[in-house]
Amino acid sequence: MAAPAPVIPLRPRLARRLLAVAAAVVVLVLVGGVGVTLWALQPAPVTLVASATLYAFPAWVGSTGSAVVEQTAAGARFVDVTFQAPATEGGFREVWLISSDTSQLVSLGVVRGDTGRFTIPDGLDLTRYDLVDISEEPIDGNPEHSGDSILRGQLRSAA
Repeated sequence: MAAPAPVIPLRPRLARRLLAVAAAVVVLVLVGGVGVTLWALQPAPVTLVASATLYAFPAWVGSTGSAVVEQTAAGARFVDVTFQAPATEGGFREVWLISSDTSQLVSLGVVRGDTGRFTIPDGLDLTRYDLVDISEEPIDGNPEHSGDSILRGQLRSAA
């Protein structure tokens, strides 16, 4: 039977160098991973497209609001509304884009609370649908505008 091969210890300096290199690689991987994670979690950049001050209708004196339209780099558009209006019972608030001549309108959705973010349908021309409207809607199953506008304002281009 052959004798076991002798164990030759690594030179202390070589072992320290290997340990230092391994530690440096671990640190680089961790820092790189954190950097990539932070980059991936950043919100998509947006461009301000237009904004509007929303003015109260006579039945809603004292109500105030604003709207901002933003566009992502991918082309998606959103309108953000913020407003203050007296609370009511038995209804809900809906956000609309209305044509300048008020003959056509598009519902963007129901707003809960006093702020909301709504997707603007692709292809909707904001030079034509340039009025932002927040209405009080009864719970009656009718999807049309109730005619009870709380606030309305005209979008102005940010350019």
